[in-house]
Amino acid sequence: MIVLTGSTGGIGRTALQTLLSEKLVPVSELRISSYNTAAIPAAVRETGIEIRKGNLYEPSTLVESYSGAEVLFLVSFPSMGEERYKLHRNAIDAAKAAGVRHIIYTSLSFCGGAEGNTSVAQVAQAHLRTERYLKDSGMTYTILRMPSYAHLWNNYAGFLNLDVAPDVVQEAVLPNDGLEHWANRAELGEATARVIANWQNYINKTLNFTGPELLTGVDIINKYMKHTGRKVNVRILPVEEAIAWHIKKGSVPPEQASFLDNWASWHTAISLGEKAFLDPTLEQLLGRKPKTIDDQADEIFSASNSLDTKDLVGI
Repeated sequence: MIVLTGSTGGIGRTALQTLLSEKLVPVSELRISSYNTAAIPAAVRETGIEIRKGNLYEPSTLVESYSGAEVLFLVSFPSMGEERYKLHRNAIDAAKAAGVRHIIYTSLSFCGGAEGNTSVAQVAQAHLRTERYLKDSGMTYTILRMPSYAHLWNNYAGFLNLDVAPDVVQEAVLPNDGLEHWANRAELGEATARVIANWQNYINKTLNFTGPELLTGVDIINKYMKHTGRKVNVRILPVEEAIAWHIKKGSVPPEQASFLDNWASWHTAISLGEKAFLDPTLEQLLGRKPKTIDDQADEIFSASNSLDTKDLVGI
């Protein structure tokens, strides 16, 4: 039995859809654990998949939700702070108490390089702590380090307004820049499903999912300008100056201004080369070339992909 979490989120939803549509694992061997079982779509319910309530804030529900399973697919909780690690720890402890043997965990590639275990990016800290806790748990593991999602390029590139008049010249201010890898989230979910279905092949392994190309934030802004015909002036400023500029401009809601320090740390990590590597694993799992930024340009550069500030706490 494989228990799936995060089944209504970006990665987990596509992983579940792929498992079901391609019949990678018999439905009788799958179970969904969700804090909000009512959110599971009718089409998924109609497959006959087992659904149990599991709330990361209520560890007792997790033990019941994971009971009898051999594998837990643990999607990281959408928070960037201490809460994320504590809730992951609840899931790992509950899995061990329930007799789970193996955990597949979705981490981030902000880890000091392809084989690194440290990062200056604040967003990576809970992930790195979770990785260490999981490795010390006594269970076997597979860690999937996820790249930057292509549709969230604007979170990295300075919070541009994609819906302004075509003749408006915008300014993008970045605190450092550097090469990093980008990938399509749906393709990441598809590849994840293949790991879940064949988890025995990835015992005690860390997999780096990267897209097919390395691009800087400036590179992507240039692609945005080329694709849309809009004009953006790009400036790279020291961290404190960049943060102050975005606070003054109101780039994020006032109540989220403190997030900008976290955001700036991503760029510092990127400038130090933490994401300046490519890995063939995603392509191998997909059996095709992953989508480039240009392949997705119509979708990700459109005004309908406007900045959603919820993403600022869900990376």
